[in-house]
Amino acid sequence: MNVNVTVPVSSVNFVDVEQPQTPSMAAQEEASNTGGIALPGVLFKQGSRYCISTAIPFRRVRTRIQVDSAKEKGNVADVQNATNRPVMPDHVSTIANYIKDNVGGRYILPPMTLNVQHRISIYRPHYVGAGHFGAVFIVIPETARLSVTDGGHRTNAIIRAYENMSEDQRAEFDSDAIAVMITLEGQRNQIHQDFADCSKTKPLPKSQLAAYDRRNPANGLVLDIVERCKLFYDKIDSTSKSLSVLSTNLFLTNQVRQLVKELLVGDYAMADSPFEDKAKELLGSNETDRYKSDRDKFVEFIDIVTDAIAVLKEIASLPPGIPRNIIKDRRQEGWICLTATGMVIIGRIGYELFRDSRSDWRQIAVRLGQIDWSRTGNLWQNNIVRSGKMTTQRAPVRIAVEKVRRSMGLPPNPKLDAEVGE
Repeated sequence: MNVNVTVPVSSVNFVDVEQPQTPSMAAQEEASNTGGIALPGVLFKQGSRYCISTAIPFRRVRTRIQVDSAKEKGNVADVQNATNRPVMPDHVSTIANYIKDNVGGRYILPPMTLNVQHRISIYRPHYVGAGHFGAVFIVIPETARLSVTDGGHRTNAIIRAYENMSEDQRAEFDSDAIAVMITLEGQRNQIHQDFADCSKTKPLPKSQLAAYDRRNPANGLVLDIVERCKLFYDKIDSTSKSLSVLSTNLFLTNQVRQLVKELLVGDYAMADSPFEDKAKELLGSNETDRYKSDRDKFVEFIDIVTDAIAVLKEIASLPPGIPRNIIKDRRQEGWICLTATGMVIIGRIGYELFRDSRSDWRQIAVRLGQIDWSRTGNLWQNNIVRSGKMTTQRAPVRIAVEKVRRSMGLPPNPKLDAEVGE
């Protein structure tokens, strides 16, 4: 099978081999002297990085490749310190059983993506020279760490399948290989970006994808707000698809993303793709002055609201550990501001203040602390709360926002008089 090795020039020692020695001989000599791996391949170039197509035997996968998985229910910091999604045991079992059932017959495993944070040697015939295409040999040193960017479940499945095989099956299996993409990448942010870009075969949970994918300023804004706002810092679940009622995390990353959608464009229900396009249009990138200005403004707004609303202020001040059990207790009490819908309402108020260029937005934001955020509060009845249950549909949220606006003394929207009962 083919393996693609993506290589930045700064991480490569190119060696042009003159006859009568061959690239194979030179590479094998280095590998034997250093305990490294010599692999044949084809050198080519994509964009600013060199690539090499080659193959890695399963015996090397089992002994040389490391999987750095995020822990279950980890926060943003936990996810960013890892390079893989949390392990899903059922997914590993499915792949392992497939391999074991078909070893010696016909089976296929999709290519994996690896990264090696170490300088490697590429031996090429002298006639390839500075060209970008040709047959070569690479040497990966024994000390080089080969870790998974995309393919952690396949790696774990290969190991598990081997453990459950007979000796005859193991001998057959160890002669097989798998296609991979090896990136020589030392920057964790780029490893995360590569992981996000490779997440097409089995999509990541939206919260974890948001924690990795900074290619669009929309995600950068979400992560910056999580990291800079005292309410959210170290209290956001970035791996789960839903938040357990017993969770001591406050929100999912994707729920914070809904808040950011409101603050930036005033529409929490906007689909992700149009939102990302709009963020690029408005902000350019996460390096522009507009991005930094909006980021700082949004963080300040959220911090002001946090200090103004007693239950948010309490949660923001909780240290890690047992004290954060209060979060699940407060959630069970039914505070609207501890729901994704509550954050949407707060975000909509912020959006309108910034849209209208209100110079007194800080003073107005404080008024959100005067709202009764309990689920039994009159403000929410028969809009987002019906028969004691929450609804997240657009129309009820629109009415709830209008009632909040009027309670804060903001100019009413006459078109909604009938809907709010005035």
